[in-house]
Amino acid sequence: MSRLIFIIFLISLNFSAFAEQIKLKSDPEDATIYVRDLNGIQNIKIGVTPFEGNLNDIASNFAKSNFFLIVLEKNGYESQSILLNDVFKSDIELKINLIPRDDILHYRKIDSTISSLFDSSRLMRAGQYDDAITLLKKIETDQPKLSIIPEFLGNAYYLKKDIKGSLMMFESAYRMNPENKDAYLMKEYIKKAFSGKDGKN
Repeated sequence: MSRLIFIIFLISLNFSAFAEQIKLKSDPEDATIYVRDLNGIQNIKIGVTPFEGNLNDIASNFAKSNFFLIVLEKNGYESQSILLNDVFKSDIELKINLIPRDDILHYRKIDSTISSLFDSSRLMRAGQYDDAITLLKKIETDQPKLSIIPEFLGNAYYLKKDIKGSLMMFESAYRMNPENKDAYLMKEYIKKAFSGKDGKN
């Protein structure tokens, strides 16, 4: 997916009869810069960000037209397109914030969830069960379809000796994912504990 930024008459900075410089920066840096004609046929790499060049030279030598696209591309980010012309004798200085692709954002979210689950495990090992439960409920709000979260909550409630709450969480985890064997085993174990068959609780 490409985003198009219109610069034709909107950006005209530092007017001068002789100034025609274009300065491009991106966040993050090292985005590849291409010049593309409006037909999308010609696509020429002219450098990487940060970049500085002469607008008239780019139009004459690469675009072969007064109107052309500057395209910034970087792996993992949406490409950004800037529509330019060389009508104005002006300097243009732009900083483009590159937007991560949806799949990158998705995996970042998964990484964040995994990291938070590790944090909840550390809290449980430290005996801070209420803090672990608070953190897990926050994760659950963000990721309501992951059965591992109610499974972790089941563990936290069990360690806290809240057997009823623990059973409820393990049953929830198993309903969400019948292939979650750990949740199944724990819910069955707790049911037996409630009935007194194992002599505990």
